[in-house]
Amino acid sequence: MANVFHRHLNDLNELLVDMARRVGEAMEKAGAALLEGDTAAAEAVVADDREVNALQFQVDDRIVELMTQYEPVASDLRFILGAVRISVDLERMGDLAKHVAKTVIMRSPAPAIPESLHGDFAAMGRAAVRISEKLVRILAEHDRLQAAQMGLDDDELDAIQQRIHEQLPSFGYGPQAAVDAALLARFFERFGDHAVRVSHQVVYLVTGDIHLDRS
Repeated sequence: MANVFHRHLNDLNELLVDMARRVGEAMEKAGAALLEGDTAAAEAVVADDREVNALQFQVDDRIVELMTQYEPVASDLRFILGAVRISVDLERMGDLAKHVAKTVIMRSPAPAIPESLHGDFAAMGRAAVRISEKLVRILAEHDRLQAAQMGLDDDELDAIQQRIHEQLPSFGYGPQAAVDAALLARFFERFGDHAVRVSHQVVYLVTGDIHLDRS
């Protein structure tokens, strides 16, 4: 019985890893679509978000099964309860990638961001990809050391967002472009914040120590 239970726990963890991988790919594709004005790629990101949502439902179903058919204790119970929070954050990360993609679609055929901000948003996209790749490893390996350091990775997104905000008062592209730039930077920044929240949950799963959320 114990072996069957732990196989189910492993399956649950694999679902979380799959979600993390998919939301990372979604943000990577959304970021590229933003820079290239690729509405077809953006539409694919929006459509693929349904798969992330479906995975979250699978996580929920698996958690109900584990809680009703078994009697998890200690670290196993922490993992099951933590999986609930992790799946919510991962689903929101997917939504943020979708928001970036929807902005590309809404502004088409005009570019969603001016050429002057391409460098900053390219940097945000690269940082988000690095964060998501690290998050996949953290979830797959329950690496608490990498998880504890995720906030440092997120600081890069915060710094770029601040740099974009500092340019907006003298922005020469009109109020709508300024609003779009601010919102898009926020989407990337929040993507990193949710990755930090997931990492804090992994630290809790492994150690039982609660990390305060700084996002």
